[in-house]
Amino acid sequence: MKRYATALLPILMFFLAGARLSAQPAGEKLETILQKKLEAIVKDNSLPGATAAIVLPDGQMISLAAGYADREADVRMAPGARMFSGSVGKTFVAALALKQVEAGQLRLDEKLEDHFGQESWYQQLPNASEMTVRMLLQHTSGLPRYVFQPAFIQALKDQPDRSWKPEEQLGFVANMEPQHPAGKGWAYSDTNYLLLGMLLEKISGRSYYALLEEQILDPLGLEHTYPSTQPELPGLTQGYIGSQNILSLPRTKTVENGRYAINPQFEWTGGGLVTNAEDLAQWMHRLHGGKVIGKRLLREMRLPVDFRYGRPAETGYGLGCFAWQVGEGLHYGHEGIMPGHVTTVEYAADEDLAISIQVNTDEGFTSKLHGFVLELKAIVKTYLETLERAAILQNFNRQAACWNAGDIDCYMKAYHPSDSIRTVSRQGVTFGYEAIRQQYKANWPPERMGQLHFDQMLLERIAPDTYSVIGRFNLRLPEREGPAQGWFSVLMKRIDGAWYMVSDHSS
Repeated sequence: MKRYATALLPILMFFLAGARLSAQPAGEKLETILQKKLEAIVKDNSLPGATAAIVLPDGQMISLAAGYADREADVRMAPGARMFSGSVGKTFVAALALKQVEAGQLRLDEKLEDHFGQESWYQQLPNASEMTVRMLLQHTSGLPRYVFQPAFIQALKDQPDRSWKPEEQLGFVANMEPQHPAGKGWAYSDTNYLLLGMLLEKISGRSYYALLEEQILDPLGLEHTYPSTQPELPGLTQGYIGSQNILSLPRTKTVENGRYAINPQFEWTGGGLVTNAEDLAQWMHRLHGGKVIGKRLLREMRLPVDFRYGRPAETGYGLGCFAWQVGEGLHYGHEGIMPGHVTTVEYAADEDLAISIQVNTDEGFTSKLHGFVLELKAIVKTYLETLERAAILQNFNRQAACWNAGDIDCYMKAYHPSDSIRTVSRQGVTFGYEAIRQQYKANWPPERMGQLHFDQMLLERIAPDTYSVIGRFNLRLPEREGPAQGWFSVLMKRIDGAWYMVSDHSS
């Protein structure tokens, strides 16, 4: 009986080697479920329209749209429709800054004064002598927010087509009192990112948009993202101004005869992009998947400070990204607004999912965006876990078939081929793929293996890439009248997209 239990453990594993997340045909069903949810979100919240995109752990993308791009013209919203990113553009600025740190061209804790100290406009800024690159990235510099200064909003009304120089925009906060001492508080401010844009241009000798295209957009194939540097913006979706009308735009619909109501050029490195949900989801998945900056700086980006004192915290704002607590895990990403459009994009670290949503109204700044992300994520998470569990049970059947065919090499494919795997039984512990294989070859010739099936299976997901499986084996042997039975516990891990047994125990 003891040796029967030991022999069954490798069997459990073969199923794992073949279990991969597959986009088809299951992806079609998932897309249908998500589409219905997005339509419900649009209807229940009286939104004109919305787009969404989800990038799954295997890289598959699902793109969705619901509602109207233009209600009055009866134009339906289409997947991939382009809207302003708003402050989500700051994630690109932060990534470029960290790439310069990685290249040794910049240090996070160096002072801006070292670069701009001789400029008269810089000396007029609050906290000018104390601000560092890190403070700008995490909004702890104390700089006031230029964009909502009454004088700037009036200037936009008086000259809606004007192109601004960042020095001119910084002038709206010149000689003002700081929001707080440098590094000793937190206050979200687009002004920080204007200075970062100027710094990037100074140290690289390139324009910000050229740098962005060369180092991020082109390498990652983000083909639907482009600078918002003029009122004429190809493919820009109609937007609806909410009751707050934060920049006092002259009409309730933002696009007329192919022109946006004002020149959005002023946003620059505070946002400064037209994009779509697909590009944003891809961007967030690549960024937090380690495809843009290295692990050390990605950790720096994700370290948040709180929204009150600017002190290290579990959630808050990192270097160009928010950190949300979701259950026991964390989401990283950003939200953004440009009159008529609001955007959010989030990366769920535990699940390796990226989800973006864009809505073509800024009514209430659509404060429920994070909640919409969670609704979509819950569907995806449940669905993927269902796929995983189904694959596990299906492959147990395949594993039993290998055993029943008397093929040891077949079921040994289930183990991860490393020296660290182990089997545990009353006979002791066996370490290493080849040692386990040789043991079964010696103890179980094909004529003795009999017939096997599993039942009473209990699966528990204990980590994003790990399951615990407990169940009962039933082995009918040639020399026995009744079946030999026992219990097993298996630890399975997904490695490079495939499932492998890394530890098992039986009795």
